Amino acid sequence: MSKPNSTFSPSIGFHPWVCFLVFLISGLFLSYGDFLPAITLWIGVMGLLLPFVIGFWTHTPGKKSEIPLYQLEFFKKIPFWVWMMVAVLALFFRFYKLTTLSAWPVFDEGLVGFTATEVADKGVDRLLYFFSDNPFFYLWFLGMFFKLFGQSLFVLWFCSAVVSTLWVPAVYLAARCYFSKSFSFFCVLLAAVSFWPCYSGRFSLGGVLVLPLEALAFLWLGKCLQSESPKKGDGFAGLLGFSLGLSFYATYLGWLSTALVISATMAVLFWKRRPLRLAIFGLLLVLPLIPFVILWLKTGGTSYFSSQSILNMSGSWLKGIQSAWNTPKNIFCGSSSSDGIWYKPVWGGLLNPVLGALWGVGILECLKNPFHALYRWLGVSFVIFLLPGMFAEGFEFFRVIPVLAVLIPIMGLGWTCLTREFSARWSAAILLLLMGPSVALDFHQLIDVYPRLWDSPAYWLKEYKSINHYRAYQILQSKSLAEGPGLIFSDFVPGFEDQALNLADDRFNSVNNDHLDWEKAKWAAVIVNVNYQPFLAKRFGSGKTYWLSKDLNRADGGWMLWVVDITSANRPTFGRWREASRGLKEYVYQYFLNQNFRDATDMSADASSKVLNTLNGIYPLFKGDPFLEACYWEKKADLLYKARRFSDGIESLNQALKGYPAAHLYYKLGTVELMQGDGIDGRKAFQKAVRAPINFTQSAQFLDSPAGKPSQP
Repeated sequence: MSKPNSTFSPSIGFHPWVCFLVFLISGLFLSYGDFLPAITLWIGVMGLLLPFVIGFWTHTPGKKSEIPLYQLEFFKKIPFWVWMMVAVLALFFRFYKLTTLSAWPVFDEGLVGFTATEVADKGVDRLLYFFSDNPFFYLWFLGMFFKLFGQSLFVLWFCSAVVSTLWVPAVYLAARCYFSKSFSFFCVLLAAVSFWPCYSGRFSLGGVLVLPLEALAFLWLGKCLQSESPKKGDGFAGLLGFSLGLSFYATYLGWLSTALVISATMAVLFWKRRPLRLAIFGLLLVLPLIPFVILWLKTGGTSYFSSQSILNMSGSWLKGIQSAWNTPKNIFCGSSSSDGIWYKPVWGGLLNPVLGALWGVGILECLKNPFHALYRWLGVSFVIFLLPGMFAEGFEFFRVIPVLAVLIPIMGLGWTCLTREFSARWSAAILLLLMGPSVALDFHQLIDVYPRLWDSPAYWLKEYKSINHYRAYQILQSKSLAEGPGLIFSDFVPGFEDQALNLADDRFNSVNNDHLDWEKAKWAAVIVNVNYQPFLAKRFGSGKTYWLSKDLNRADGGWMLWVVDITSANRPTFGRWREASRGLKEYVYQYFLNQNFRDATDMSADASSKVLNTLNGIYPLFKGDPFLEACYWEKKADLLYKARRFSDGIESLNQALKGYPAAHLYYKLGTVELMQGDGIDGRKAFQKAVRAPINFTQSAQFLDSPAGKPSQP
């Protein structure tokens, strides 16, 4: 259906361009300005709230008989070269600087990548993984990528970029079930080049599956509504229900709102008209969900929800409201980089001010045209999609990413409000005028602003990225290019450290890669605490030390990368180290499955028992070698402390000191003794740390502090 040509003569009681410009200017100030809270509040009230209220009261809704904006055709034909340009931009935004944009994976990505390798080797042995009960599908999917292309950071991010790219054509297929070709083109354009979907596609996590699965679900819903044949309609309803149920095995934290919105939509549409169709949908939705729900309840999934809820937050109700406000705030205005940048926009919001202004105009159109079912649906669904984020503590965009299914059409309504009175040529010009700055802002945020933050170590420490491993990888990669594969030992450090290095160095690490002949390796490298350096140097002779944590002010001295040549004399020793390191793989796997990441300093008795049994089982691989003994008992002590078994942890540290009496082991022993109230033994431990061959710990500072001094009688 074509749009009538006419000169610009607004038929509504408010001017959409005035509203758009006011929203745009206010959004620019709020997104990119740095003002005092009082000034920011005034900008929000006078530049957003007041114009919105005025627009709402003065906007004259269209007549019920009028063609809805989303069904108008604004372009006679979209040339093939335009589609090709959109496709190129979609690929460019998702694959440009694929391995360098984020510099290094966040902790979650390293965890997912490591587990995916285990799933690829062992197969799927459970439906839900980790404390947060992540479904298995993305782990299996990524594991297949590793099987096909090998393990690397490129493959880790290539997998998520492919999934994100597939969402773009899926958006068009779904949109055509509801909208005109012109309106659907606008939706695809935003899907291809706007910041939020492109940014989310840069994370290799299960949440990246939400958008394509959601588009597929709305496609089946559209086919169900369009079907002229009752049998076909019932078939698509069953397919919709079954796909909704199965999708919980791919992602569920970001999928609950989608399932709720679509289920409620089906209930409203077919409760009276076609109850059989609704029954088919409901039955095929529930059947695949039964084993998921049983296992989810069995593993305590409700406790994870409770721990994430703002209702579980300590503090006043005002703090809870502030946390809930973070969700719309981050979407439209962004947050300060000082608030943390893990899964958050870092400059402006997830929507830039241009798109935010279009949304403002579009939501006014929805609110003033309630007689159109789709307008009502967009408004109600927008609120439902935001609730999982608003009721969760903090902000993570994967919780609310399904809202893009309604944000994009609402922004499309804003665009059609601005261009409805123009010819096709002017509509295209306005679209180009709006999208040019929008794409420029999003490109700048994604390609320039975001990666520049990783120049500061402060963000690495705050955002759970291992700058130590990143620095080590740069050195190791150069070493491998010059001398070929080596033996790299990165799992001897205690704790649940980042596993991304094992993915990054797989192609040149003969410890883990079975396709490399470890007996031909010419060099070895080990990541351990820097205070082990004199013991390793005495045992193996000259080696090269890189103090990875030198500028990080670590209390125990932090990590070093120690690199040494492999000779015929030390090769048997490194061969044994290799077996010990490979034996740790199952321990790390069990640790990740059982660790409570909500509180990294605590582990339940049952979980610690499972992990401890695994660690006890591999002790023979470490026994007898002084370095391996020290690393093993240090790792065990760390596990025991997390289980709050402090006495056993002290005993393990004393065992570690029998291997190599390094300063950081004495330092850890002293701090635990102080925590237990034993100041005398704690002081003795700090004194021994100071007298160690090298001491890069803060033991001397403790000895000078009141806590480290003996009590006066």
